Amino acid sequence: METIKLEEGGLLLYDDAFLPAKVADHYFTRLRDNCVWEQKPGLFGHMQPRLIASYGDAGVTYRYSGVDNTALPWLEELLEIKNKIETVRGEYNYCLLNRYRTGADSMGWHADDEPEMGNVIGSLSLGATRKFRIRHNETKATKTFLAGHGTLIIMAGTMQQFWKHEVPKTKQNVGERINLTFRKILASPK
Repeated sequence: METIKLEEGGLLLYDDAFLPAKVADHYFTRLRDNCVWEQKPGLFGHMQPRLIASYGDAGVTYRYSGVDNTALPWLEELLEIKNKIETVRGEYNYCLLNRYRTGADSMGWHADDEPEMGNVIGSLSLGATRKFRIRHNETKATKTFLAGHGTLIIMAGTMQQFWKHEVPKTKQNVGERINLTFRKILASPK
């Protein structure tokens, strides 16, 4: 696990082989086939360029881009992954999954800085390798990491206050990718 200290107290932990390939294969297939996937509207009414699914503790709702995402009950596989990531850092009660079907599916620059959320996010990638980029809000300094099959990235400290992150589109012929972002929702939105 590589520890990357960022300006202003941000922290990024990076392990490009957190899960062995066979274990990652198993989880990818199970989550692709068993999660309840939706394409939801984002800002300005445009459909988000990816599919999402929400799982977590009973009663937990995560609101972003003006949309409430109420957690479905945990799947066994998600609890197994959550427990593995919690041994590294964090404690989580919610998981937002993003399914990138092709290189055209993406996630634009954003910060997960909603007031109801804790400051540690555990992000596990399964499937096709995609670029994960971070950019400092003021200096615009950018760092790029490869998020491959079984890669774990943990964002912590003040990272969400001073950095944005994205998964950009690519014209390369990449396969499907599922990204699991484990979070601690401190209070559901009103």
